[in-house]
Amino acid sequence: MKGFTSRKLTLGGVMAALVLVGTMLIQIPTPTKGYIHIGDSMVYLCGIFLGPVYGALAAAIGSFLADVLSGYMVYAPATFAIKGLDAFLVGIIYYKIVKDGDSTVKKIIGFLVGALAGGALMVGGYLIYETFLYKFETALLGVVGNITQVIGGAVVALPLLVGLERSKVIQRYAKEF
Repeated sequence: MKGFTSRKLTLGGVMAALVLVGTMLIQIPTPTKGYIHIGDSMVYLCGIFLGPVYGALAAAIGSFLADVLSGYMVYAPATFAIKGLDAFLVGIIYYKIVKDGDSTVKKIIGFLVGALAGGALMVGGYLIYETFLYKFETALLGVVGNITQVIGGAVVALPLLVGLERSKVIQRYAKEF
């Protein structure tokens, strides 16, 4: 990771905004007073496009702001940590598996392994947080919605990732992070 630049700040801001928009675009309420959304697709791409550290920060900020602006302030602090760790984990795993010049199939596998791990962290993180907010039985109701969100996020992000990889956008910018 190289020094801080205005370009990194700009790309991070753009990705945080994409997380915010993806999270607020469609919100389906859940029994635990949260909501299902497709913003996780952008959370995953943050970890890959910006690298684990900057990607985690962009995902955390965008997700946090979405909760605040949507009236889910009770979730905002947990969301900041959970979504940041989610993007971090996706980025770390993706770049441990994928190297320059790897095939599209290997990139897809790297993404799916990263999204599965990051998604598991997200589902577990909200289960723990909602257990403190409510009780375990109620928190357990949110697991199905969160798993749906992981799958939906991966389904939306995967073709975007393949397109960005084929157009060499990720390779061009990822070297900066």
